[in-house]
Amino acid sequence: MRSDFCAFILSHGRANNVRTYNLLRKCGYTGDIRIVIDNEDPTASEYFDEFGDEVIMFNKPFVANSFDPCDNQDNRKTIVYARNACFDLARELGYKYFIELDDDYYYFGMRKPNDSACYIYDLEAVDQEK
Repeated sequence: MRSDFCAFILSHGRANNVRTYNLLRKCGYTGDIRIVIDNEDPTASEYFDEFGDEVIMFNKPFVANSFDPCDNQDNRKTIVYARNACFDLARELGYKYFIELDDDYYYFGMRKPNDSACYIYDLEAVDQEK
């Protein structure tokens, strides 16, 4: 797998149920994975216990002040903060490319030109550079 690419899995409060991580590995993804959590997550220690160095934490209040979420609520209970944080995290970690995934995926699939659907079982086969 490419060394300049990473799969970010965005999560909060579900350290024991990050389904996407196992799905990526089951589907043959061999590249880097980082579980992205915020510093307001009360279950942060559980993520570090489960995933160790693959967990990366961002400062949610800092990110919240870096853009306008176009929301009149002040509870920061949306994924937009983690999504925006990934750009800086990728740069800090030296990744040129990345994908952002939610933590609850249980399959990967795609539509064919004839509009039929199929499951993807081998993510490495989908890589366009091979």
